[in-house]
Amino acid sequence: MSEIARHVWLNGEIRDARDASPSIASISLNIGTGVFDGMIAYWNEDHYNVFRAQDHLERLRVGAERMSLNFRWTTNDLLQAIDRLLAVLPPRTYYIRPLVLRAGPELFITGADALPVDLCIYAVLVGRDNDNPMNCCLSSFERVSSRSMPTHCKVSGIYVNCYLTRKEAEQRGFDDGLMLDRFGRVTEASAANVFFIRGERLITPEVSPEFLPGITRRVVLEIAERKGIKVEERVVLPEEFADFEGAFLCATLMEIRALARIESSEYETARHPLFREVLHEFRALTHV
Repeated sequence: MSEIARHVWLNGEIRDARDASPSIASISLNIGTGVFDGMIAYWNEDHYNVFRAQDHLERLRVGAERMSLNFRWTTNDLLQAIDRLLAVLPPRTYYIRPLVLRAGPELFITGADALPVDLCIYAVLVGRDNDNPMNCCLSSFERVSSRSMPTHCKVSGIYVNCYLTRKEAEQRGFDDGLMLDRFGRVTEASAANVFFIRGERLITPEVSPEFLPGITRRVVLEIAERKGIKVEERVVLPEEFADFEGAFLCATLMEIRALARIESSEYETARHPLFREVLHEFRALTHV
């Protein structure tokens, strides 16, 4: 269960989290028109490292604009807001969630744009125990098509797709599911990008309109470039799973997580030197 911190930043003020609920008739609540993002504020003994905060906040802005939820705060304003929030919380590692929505009561699409845009930033306690490998299945749920939703944005309603994927995987005894797009290509897990290992190179689905290329995915690519690790960004098909030597997921909250199995294909990813090198470099970036 998520333990939400007592205080939140709401429209420029530090408030009690209990005062930040939207109306039950909020259009953002009822049909999922809110936009969110998430970043980790790593507590490293005596200071915070809010990892890639500016990248996350810029993506939040793009998504909000795409959903006509333009807000008045600059990225610098929001960076300061996160600092203000962390200053009133006990020093721990938190997942920081900015959320843009229309919290006021207006159930219908026509008329909703007249309501003010609300921006809330809240924090959830998280641990840093991500060493246990995961098992994935191939989801029966297709990744939401870019023809129907803005898939490069973190729009709340899109994550019903992710919720169903994860729930199905857990019901089948797996930890997560990999989704295919409408063309049968591997896209991502419920809320994480995927990399595969073959020989001395990483393979990952090429960026397309059909999935969200995450910020942690970008960090992995930067690590690979810096360390001279070859990367293939290309179409990946499910029949290739048995040909790979390893696989891992990456996302803000998940960080970098080894996969021990995808369906019947088993891997020793956690012991693979290429995975260990990427994981070591990632942890060096966040533990500063």
